[in-house]
Amino acid sequence: MNEMEDREFYLYFLNDLSYIPRPSKWVEFIVEKQIFSLLKTTLEYIRFTHVMAGHILLSLFTDLTLPLSQPFNFMFMILSFFITSLILFPVNIILEICKMIKIFDFELYNEDKWNRMTAKKGLDDIKDIVQKGRNALGSNNRNSKVFNLDMVETLLILSTIIYDQKVDKVREVYKKLKIHEGDDFEDLIDECREAYEDIDKKAKDLKFNFLPLSELNNPDSLFSGMYLSEHKNNQENNFIVITFKGTSPTNFTEWLTDFLFMRVDASQFVFGEIHKGFYDNFFPKTLDETKESYPAKRMVEAICNIAKKMHERNKKKVNIWITGHSLGAALAQVFYARLIKIGTLPEYCVLRDAYVFAGPAVGDKEFASSFNGIFHKNFEENKTFWRIVNTNDIVTKMPPQHLYGVLRRYITKDDILNYYSIGYKVHLFLDNNKPKGIVFREKNNDDDEVDDNLGSMEDLLRKKLIDDRKDYEDSEITLNNVLNVILGKHNIESYNDYYENHSSEDCTMDKIESFIPGYFHNHYPHRYFMAMERLRSDKFELVVGDYKNIIDKVLADAHVVL
Repeated sequence: MNEMEDREFYLYFLNDLSYIPRPSKWVEFIVEKQIFSLLKTTLEYIRFTHVMAGHILLSLFTDLTLPLSQPFNFMFMILSFFITSLILFPVNIILEICKMIKIFDFELYNEDKWNRMTAKKGLDDIKDIVQKGRNALGSNNRNSKVFNLDMVETLLILSTIIYDQKVDKVREVYKKLKIHEGDDFEDLIDECREAYEDIDKKAKDLKFNFLPLSELNNPDSLFSGMYLSEHKNNQENNFIVITFKGTSPTNFTEWLTDFLFMRVDASQFVFGEIHKGFYDNFFPKTLDETKESYPAKRMVEAICNIAKKMHERNKKKVNIWITGHSLGAALAQVFYARLIKIGTLPEYCVLRDAYVFAGPAVGDKEFASSFNGIFHKNFEENKTFWRIVNTNDIVTKMPPQHLYGVLRRYITKDDILNYYSIGYKVHLFLDNNKPKGIVFREKNNDDDEVDDNLGSMEDLLRKKLIDDRKDYEDSEITLNNVLNVILGKHNIESYNDYYENHSSEDCTMDKIESFIPGYFHNHYPHRYFMAMERLRSDKFELVVGDYKNIIDKVLADAHVVL
């Protein structure tokens, strides 16, 4: 990307930043004085409790029968309000102390440390993985049933690098922009580059270009960016990866966004109702403002603009991928749903898959069913929304929702637990459990990637029968199969040997990790990376499907008998 294009898209970003309303002078004063940092977050906490309390009161006043007609929902709504309010205030103080003594002040992505976490512990493993991942991201062939480890890990790495934003510098640029006079924006552009220089440096080291995309209505926390294919002599594979930053451990504003469980109607922009905190990051607060500019609209315009320039250079189409980790995964879900709702992008743009890591649920039943239904409208549809979960990561179970299908049919639209996850779930593990949602299959002899529609029916039938026979053998009631189920044994050698080849030091980014409970520890990006590296095999590839074991066999036999 040349300097002129770089400048143009930083102007796009400054334009997006200019739409964020300027706070009052006394709030600016509090933000400027670091000594008042706790006061600022306390004011945000008060605003949060005000919004939640207002929601409960309005829900009650508009339906006085609520305690009787929906007692469980009403009781849970009251309890969740009081519990979160009581928890968040001391959390606010604890986070400020952590900031002062820099407890969680460590890089989430460090190439040397991540190299030690790879299956082979090679010095250049990460660069090899990313090189293969880049090829897959720009490829025209697409096998929607294959879980491409190199590509998925590349997207995870990009989702992790984006945490390196300099928030204080962005806030400074925002303040100067609001009082800027004249037509010269060069100084502001230079300061923008400085705010994202750490991300850009790591991206370029992996042969990506990086550009900020949007601050999502808040210069203090969340934002999205674009990773672009690096081009040389007009021979690049065209692709753009839209990435959303997740929750920073000590950013209280982002914690409040996570805990704002109430939903708002988003059907005009996506589907059904979605989490209010995520809605506010993309869309106008009132329907009267839909003709005005809002973050999601500006983002689509910027993406199409840069895709058009890439297409003009070499006449190749541009693959659009979406990803994010944690809160970034939630934002990625909303934005991908917006792109799906739009339906048609310019002809030079090809919307590909979304891969989200450690993401919470963002919408209600209508949102989930409408979103998932889009993928079944056309039998030629070749997109998948991948939702990747690691071991016992607690964030993937948030907001509180009816996790058991037997209860879901009884909940109402207004139920506070009316949250549903979307997409195809891949559940990874860091223990002896086998992954769920993907299975091992022997790789093709050909190195070239094979499209879903290629291959004779005879080949497809032969492979299907081999897979069925293997499932039948694994589910037979034999002593060996029973022991495999009990011990969680796996037939892939590298899967079982991962911890034998890696010390505890190899598997951590910082010493503080040993004090973090597994429910939170397994939320970190490098823990997701380890869970995928354990699945690496030279002989097998990962494809969509679930293992059948002896328990499945017993249940199936019982069903036939009954």
